[in-house]
Amino acid sequence: MVSRVPADSLVGRVILSTRLKPGAVVGVGLAASLVIPFCVVVGGPVVLVALPLIAVTALCDASYTLIAARSTSLSRRVLVLEPLAARLSEACWLLALWFLGAPGWAVAVTGALCWMYVLTRLRARQVGLNELGMVTFGERSVREVVVALGLGACGVIAVAGGGQYSEWTEGVVTITITGWMLLAALGLLQLVIVVSAALRND
Repeated sequence: MVSRVPADSLVGRVILSTRLKPGAVVGVGLAASLVIPFCVVVGGPVVLVALPLIAVTALCDASYTLIAARSTSLSRRVLVLEPLAARLSEACWLLALWFLGAPGWAVAVTGALCWMYVLTRLRARQVGLNELGMVTFGERSVREVVVALGLGACGVIAVAGGGQYSEWTEGVVTITITGWMLLAALGLLQLVIVVSAALRND
């Protein structure tokens, strides 16, 4: 497991100095994402609360990867539950976008593409492709940025949009889910091409 946060960087040193357990980091990140749909249901300026919650989840992702990469006693339970927690987090983001007016079919397709991407990468690792040497459009960090931009724009509209709040918000979340869906599809295509090339002789 390779961390994209260098252990000798300032952020890496701060993360390691907390001495948090990988399981605790996963739990905090999931808890933050679970709150996001409730913020959307409340509506209004509360939608902006989703931004720091997504930031917490992103920080927990980085922390887990770094801590797990340097851990010599990572429990099998955490290894099993971490991918589940990540998928539940993404389901919460999709649910929040749907609550705000994103088309249901686009939400479903996007969720399926993300699931296929993660499953393909997992299977590739199981057959020995531990280091694919690439960053695709389907990475979790990309999903976090897209959702944060969409929910942030919805929060701004809620504060300053006036009577057209509902119409503007539906437009923003439709653009957000469409962008996420296209990036997920491109990321999956990139991954399939690289994996196919790596396994060409099999």
